[in-house]
Amino acid sequence: MTTVVLTRPEAHSQRLARALSRQGFESLVMPLMTVQPIADSERSPVPDLTEGAVCIFISANAVQYGLPHIASALAQRDSSVLIAVGQQTQLALQAAGFTAIAPDQADTEGLLALPALSAGALQQALIVKGEGGRALLASELSRRGVAVNEWSCYRRCWPSVDLSPLSEAGRHWVFQASSGEILSRLVVLISEASRLDLLQHPVIVPSKRIAVLATELGWHTVLCSDNASDEAVIASLHQQLTHETTP
Repeated sequence: MTTVVLTRPEAHSQRLARALSRQGFESLVMPLMTVQPIADSERSPVPDLTEGAVCIFISANAVQYGLPHIASALAQRDSSVLIAVGQQTQLALQAAGFTAIAPDQADTEGLLALPALSAGALQQALIVKGEGGRALLASELSRRGVAVNEWSCYRRCWPSVDLSPLSEAGRHWVFQASSGEILSRLVVLISEASRLDLLQHPVIVPSKRIAVLATELGWHTVLCSDNASDEAVIASLHQQLTHETTP
């Protein structure tokens, strides 16, 4: 019996679980990370947006927790360009009434390949994001001569997680990890529980960069989906099952 272990935050994992169920897959929702908005007393003021500035939303969480604070400013600046890191973030912006462009490759490297972010194409960029994360986007845009403001509106939290449900005999687990941080946290938990045997089960990751990390962390079988969307995860599962059943 194949069961997909979903490690995204609760709401995202439940959405993917429903999509998997419609495709005939069983899943186990096991969030390794929670996302919380930064309190007003802790959050930095929203940087001013100049005419023609680019506003980059680094995740759907950035839309949920950041957009309410800057929506009115964006609405007053018709020349501002909105960029989403991927399809889910783009859809979240569309649901709020904003049009955004998104790269085909839903990560920092995909963003940096967009013509709108090429050297000389813009002067100012606001990156709406969570605390921490990769510094590549801001540093590369700065190198291209862009005045970059990073504004954090949420933080990632790492709760204690019980791995005992993974002890059920006869299960073929397929793990899903949508970021390098979640993947690394999963390996730490597996190691602390003395369950390194779980690394023999496949893991689905959303990019080649994270696939390399998964191999370095000891995973035996790494499935690299086209991106982090629900559809891409499901496509990877179908591909893996087809591979397993092909003589």
